[in-house]
Amino acid sequence: MPVVTRATADRLGLVTTSDLAPHAAELTFGGPPECPEREFCLIGLKDVYGLEFEEFKPLDTGGPITVAALEAGEIDVALLFSSDGAITAKGFVVLEDDRALQGADNIVPVIRTDLVDEYGSGLTDLIDSISSRITTPGLSEMNKRVNIDLEDPDVVAREWLVANGFVEG
Repeated sequence: MPVVTRATADRLGLVTTSDLAPHAAELTFGGPPECPEREFCLIGLKDVYGLEFEEFKPLDTGGPITVAALEAGEIDVALLFSSDGAITAKGFVVLEDDRALQGADNIVPVIRTDLVDEYGSGLTDLIDSISSRITTPGLSEMNKRVNIDLEDPDVVAREWLVANGFVEG
């Protein structure tokens, strides 16, 4: 998803990806090296939104190099994963995909058949119930706590389960 700093969003009045249209020709876009050839990256941004950026900087695939470049002002718009913990940590703004270029990337639980056979629908119903409560902002916050704040993943997960009423505190 296209992401900008809060300062850029405020300065240019950006909320949606479409809002980039009057400004793109003056902005630098950063993303994975293959972005110019990907339909869900620069090709799609041009075809769906009419966006042609002043410059493209090949960086990493939604990783620390892209985050650092956005934070340092080396790029104006970054392609990041919407659940990246850096979005929450840095106060970045994810621009709404108002023309549906990108399909939703939903979390899909995977479980071994032998466990389903052993525990039945009670287990699968519980997993479905938990999955339905995980939101992108919530996942981003948990990713921040684990990947940036270096908190114990078990503690973060348990706190989320308690906060959402799945286990007792």
